[in-house]
Amino acid sequence: MSALVRCCLLWGIRVSGYDRQSSAITDALIKEGAQIHFEDDPEEIVGHPDLVIYTPAIPADSRVKAHFVRFKVPMVKRSEALETVTKGIDTIAVAGTHGKTTTSSMISFLLHEAGIKHTALLGGIAANYASNFHSESLDLMVVEADEYDRSFLRLHPRWAVVTAMDADHLDIYGTYEEMLEGYRQFIRQIQPGGVLIYQQRLKSKLGDKLVKELKEKKVKLISYGLETADYHTEDLKVENGIWHWDLVGPKEKWEHLSLLMPGRHNVENATAASTMLIETGGDGNTLKEALPRYKGVSRRFEIKYMDAEHVLIDDYAHHPEELSAAITAARETFGGPVTGVFQPHLFTRTRDLAAGFAAALDKLDFPVLIDIYPAREEPIEGVSSLMIYDLMENPNKKWCSGDSWISWVVNSKPVVLITLGAGDLDKHIPELIRKLYTNEKNK
Repeated sequence: MSALVRCCLLWGIRVSGYDRQSSAITDALIKEGAQIHFEDDPEEIVGHPDLVIYTPAIPADSRVKAHFVRFKVPMVKRSEALETVTKGIDTIAVAGTHGKTTTSSMISFLLHEAGIKHTALLGGIAANYASNFHSESLDLMVVEADEYDRSFLRLHPRWAVVTAMDADHLDIYGTYEEMLEGYRQFIRQIQPGGVLIYQQRLKSKLGDKLVKELKEKKVKLISYGLETADYHTEDLKVENGIWHWDLVGPKEKWEHLSLLMPGRHNVENATAASTMLIETGGDGNTLKEALPRYKGVSRRFEIKYMDAEHVLIDDYAHHPEELSAAITAARETFGGPVTGVFQPHLFTRTRDLAAGFAAALDKLDFPVLIDIYPAREEPIEGVSSLMIYDLMENPNKKWCSGDSWISWVVNSKPVVLITLGAGDLDKHIPELIRKLYTNEKNK
């Protein structure tokens, strides 16, 4: 939503808005010219806007939303606004149950480094831009294609990336097959003569029917992956926490690439982004210098504190596959033992994926589970983080209610600590740093 705000402000449109609580992002938007209030109260609204853009995260009983409905103010979902913004512009859209934000921000950064001007609306704060919005030209646009609420079906990209199609948002789709069909429909909407770049493991999920349709539309299908694919890594290794590899394409090879972001999954994201750069006409020879300059995205394996003895990592992981990737990256990069605190996101996701969460968390040396972050949802009877806890087999597992996990972590003094989840547990990180590391130095 905040990227759309910045886009509107750039175009000289007056913007006001409501959020549940203030944050660094809302502080920045206010400085940039937006008017924002934090009470769900129509009295806070001055006049009637020409258009209201809302996110599905706004609850149905919102008083502000009801106010706009009452006065018949035009209202559109965020996905509809994104459709309007991208209409008529060559668009790169990045879809996938995970990896969207990192991959789209990498694509934007690589395009920038290669001198290809564009506008990017990202789902996280890209460290290289200190923003989730970057604009140099409206000839080309980079956006995330979100599967939640079928939002990505509003987009008709020229180029598309699909990173993963794991089960998620079954509260929206009902079944995994319906979710896959949603992805297939998004892929069908690639413009004739366009390009689909997909993770090579997804080929069977595309299906022969869709592949035939794409070929009839002259859409170019390109796979990427580690070790095998049209574009793949070769001689992949990690040295002192830094990944190194060669990128092999159908006709060319680019040697001695490296990435400072930890994790094998990020090498895969970088491979997708590199493929997109090359397929949009960028110079692959810029990758060697550009990739090490990529600084990552807020809350995507973000190192919040590190000294000679300790490290604290914060990661947005809220799906079992994302948890596994983040935990593996922590162990590959920093060794162990690894302590992880996980805040499940949404009651429906916890209910649908409890077994997968349990298996992923068992990979930690010391897994800590805390209460569910409900976000847009009302509680579901019988659904809590204990559903995951009861399925876990790790003998060191720990469940903490409320904020009691903070004192447990402080008392345990972990060597490698990773906070996991798409909720609000990251707001406690300054307190953790102060109590864990500042106190230790002052002893």
